[in-house]
Amino acid sequence: MHRDSGAGYRPGIPGREDETMNEVGDLHLATVVVNVTDLDRAAAFWTAALGYQAKEIPSDPAPVHLDLYTSERDRHVERLLELGATEPDDWPYPDDHDFIVLLDPDGNEFCVIQHDQ
Repeated sequence: MHRDSGAGYRPGIPGREDETMNEVGDLHLATVVVNVTDLDRAAAFWTAALGYQAKEIPSDPAPVHLDLYTSERDRHVERLLELGATEPDDWPYPDDHDFIVLLDPDGNEFCVIQHDQ
């Protein structure tokens, strides 16, 4: 990825920055999950500290997990698949899921979550 040191840095493909920004739309990084040695203890601490309610704690988490929020989940899932993301086999989605799990080209998990504004 090209990155200059000035304040004018804009992500995207050199020469196509405006097109890339239009494709990205409202997709934004909302959560970075760095896993720990005792998930129950960490979940209890952080849910209390931040006033969150834990939905589900994975039994075998990845070392780092990103959550991307957007009001156009399905469009972004398709775009990310075209960019090289893949879908894991047989992901155990709950019945009322608002997220899609993907893997980046290195196999790291991330979620694209529907978040209506």
